[in-house]
Amino acid sequence: MLAYPETQARAQAELDAVVGRARLPTFADYPLLPYTRAMVKEILRWRTVAPLGLPHRITEDDWYEGMFIPKGTICIPNIWHMNRDPEIYGENAAHFDPARHLDASGDIAPGTSDTATKEGHVSYGFGRRLCPGRYVANNSLFIDIAIMLWAMKIERKKDASGQLLPLDVDGFVDHGIVM
Repeated sequence: MLAYPETQARAQAELDAVVGRARLPTFADYPLLPYTRAMVKEILRWRTVAPLGLPHRITEDDWYEGMFIPKGTICIPNIWHMNRDPEIYGENAAHFDPARHLDASGDIAPGTSDTATKEGHVSYGFGRRLCPGRYVANNSLFIDIAIMLWAMKIERKKDASGQLLPLDVDGFVDHGIVM
């Protein structure tokens, strides 16, 4: 919210229009808050929890782009790179943009028939063994984001002269395979 305040403003406008100020957002508001739901998808795409995913074992010999991959090979997917593919997410794939998950009418854009891409990212994995906790994670993130943005405005700190302090969105520590 500090790096992309326009996304916060849009989500708060949606919350104000749907929920108002007299009550907290609830799960009953879920279908009426597509931008907030798109924020969940975009957070998981933009800054995935496990950038290298979980290792997968190849169950049969395979070929990929002219390379032979023998049965039994352990493959470690680069989720970080897959979630930032400009051919899928556009030239601004490195930026936080929840609107990429919306259609022209402002509703959540339909994904493909593949369960992983229905999510709008591959952070939960792919294939037959998608993360079984994805429903809990999506719902928890939705209600947490909705309530926090309903309750407060998150702003950057200013120095003594009123100038915004610098913000480094890439200044995180990433020791290991989980950030």
